[in-house]
Amino acid sequence: MPPAADGDAAPGDAAAVRADLDLVAAYLARRDVADLDEVDQVDGPFDVVVLLGSALLGPERTAARVLAGGTARRLLVCGGVGHSTELLWRAVEADPALSGVRTRGRPEAHVLVDVLVEHLDVPREGLLVEDRSTTCGSNATEARRVLAEHGVPSDRVLLLQDPTMQRRSHACFVRAWGDDRPFTSFAPSVPRVAGLGEDVEGGWTFDRFVGLLLGEVRRLHDDEDGYGPRGAGFIDHVDVPEEVLAAARRLRSRYPDLVR
Repeated sequence: MPPAADGDAAPGDAAAVRADLDLVAAYLARRDVADLDEVDQVDGPFDVVVLLGSALLGPERTAARVLAGGTARRLLVCGGVGHSTELLWRAVEADPALSGVRTRGRPEAHVLVDVLVEHLDVPREGLLVEDRSTTCGSNATEARRVLAEHGVPSDRVLLLQDPTMQRRSHACFVRAWGDDRPFTSFAPSVPRVAGLGEDVEGGWTFDRFVGLLLGEVRRLHDDEDGYGPRGAGFIDHVDVPEEVLAAARRLRSRYPDLVR
């Protein structure tokens, strides 16, 4: 069913579809702690917070807050030029508050560092930058390389990513680092759908948001089409809850043209 018809959906049907979207989005937006402001009161600050580049603006504000509040000692910004870099350039260019930040031809990490330094009061001194990675998997391997080269402790690592990609990014770090290091994920937001066919708060069109959700569930599911050991082998096995898989199946049936 094309998204244009969603405005005519019966109220009960529309509510059910929104519930499925919210369920999948909340699952993908992995949050291992309820409140970052309280983390350092328990175990002390994280050694490093890793900000992973994506098409989305917003996670950099959480990174700046974490650093300013002492929840993490260092900040590593990751991201080269990949398939979604063009979308990040456009997002920066469309934001009047970020005028002056150069975009075209630059790695995601360099663009985000300028946003952090010039607009969010993050000191440039001490920032770590990884600008080679082009995928979630290479984010993880390149982040480890940079931290090792700079001798930065990494026993406790906080991961920040686009909420739709947070769970897969976590799985990529676990796979690439290959040890029992306690990564902590905190999706900067948990997106919710206000209305079918409407843009989703946080920077997504409705169609792109649905496509991202369905694509992520497919990649996380450990079968021949996924990224787990029974598929591409990019990540370890992830136990995707059956209720999430069922919601994704219903959404794929409703929006077959949006499946990525």
